[in-house]
Amino acid sequence: MAKRGYTQDTIRGGASEWDISRPFSSYLKLLGRLLVHPIRFFELLPKVPDPRAPSLFLVFSSLLAALVWFFAGGFYPALAALLLPLPLSLALAGAYQLAAWGGRYGYAIVWRVLAYPFGYLLPLTTIPGLRWVATVYAGVVLLAVGLAVVKEITFGRAFLSCLVVTGLLLFAVYPALPG
Repeated sequence: MAKRGYTQDTIRGGASEWDISRPFSSYLKLLGRLLVHPIRFFELLPKVPDPRAPSLFLVFSSLLAALVWFFAGGFYPALAALLLPLPLSLALAGAYQLAAWGGRYGYAIVWRVLAYPFGYLLPLTTIPGLRWVATVYAGVVLLAVGLAVVKEITFGRAFLSCLVVTGLLLFAVYPALPG
């Protein structure tokens, strides 16, 4: 049995951290935990500024999304799905950090909160209609729960800040995506 917890020698974190040694099973396990028990997921998320596990999770999710986009939309959407998620997540974390200013932790932890819902959202963006519902769920509900739990701010404040940021993003991206 692998030792759980953060040390200098491992990138495995707590129960809500993606495990690189078991990428597919860990991906599905965390997806189930995030969808069924989001509060518990974010309570167990390590509050350390180590970017390795969330970064590798986004890279893994980008590969899955690129594969799906390649068959659904062609080469250029697949290339965008492969190259944009990690830098986009860093920019989005800045927007969510500013919108939910205050609280206990800073930008690095907000980015960790954003990385997991954003990673699960990536493959779903290929499905017309579902992409908008999934984006609102991940960007407003899951991130609001995550920000409220991790930053220790009220849910109403986290919900309002996520609603504003996600709404602005949807209005900016809506004309660019078909369906």
